[in-house]
Amino acid sequence: MSRNFEFKYFTVNQERSALKVGTDSMLLGALLDADTPKRCLDLGAGSGVLSLMTCQQYPNISVDAIEIDLPSHQDCKENFGNSAWSENLNAILGDYLAYSFMGSYDLIVSNPPFYFEHSDKINKVNSRTKHISKALFIEFFTCAQRLLSGEGRFWLILPYGHLDLITKCAEQYGLYIYSMTTIHAKPSKPNSRIVICLSKKETTPRKQALTVRNDDNTYTKRYINLTKEFHGKQL
Repeated sequence: MSRNFEFKYFTVNQERSALKVGTDSMLLGALLDADTPKRCLDLGAGSGVLSLMTCQQYPNISVDAIEIDLPSHQDCKENFGNSAWSENLNAILGDYLAYSFMGSYDLIVSNPPFYFEHSDKINKVNSRTKHISKALFIEFFTCAQRLLSGEGRFWLILPYGHLDLITKCAEQYGLYIYSMTTIHAKPSKPNSRIVICLSKKETTPRKQALTVRNDDNTYTKRYINLTKEFHGKQL
């Protein structure tokens, strides 16, 4: 895989990053929206791709991007410095469950670990980028809830099978589904992912579905239109 991923308006160096740019981050970054947000928190920023996509949409936003994995953080910091929004972006090396953040955020984004394992099996940092215990996931969730402002929105992408857990966590910690997009990998492979937005205000959820590829493996028109301002090449 290439060390760089070329977007339309920026480049992501991902040579050292534990996780590479993929469809999940592209979907989340392209689908997120907020009401003129001023402060964004990227939880588990990796190479910084979601932070950069957020800045493309909201050029005046200030972003704190925290990542526990040093090599990924190094890519993130370099990518921020090479972007047009370098002054808006702050790359933090640390554990978001232990870090002392200042104030609240009106936009929180995350592509969190989603393979649930027992805590004693999660030994390596690069393993934690994909694997997490249910107990740690709930800590992650409560961390985001605590840092989210009253008017803020919390965006994340997870396997569709985790929808019940997210719904239960939201109910328990005072969050409500603002919008939900069910992602189908193909018509023949439905319910692959869920892109969900949560807020502290109760509202009627906006629900839609999106198919990424046709069964012949070409991209669907909806996916192309959704991501055309981000992809550096024509799909």
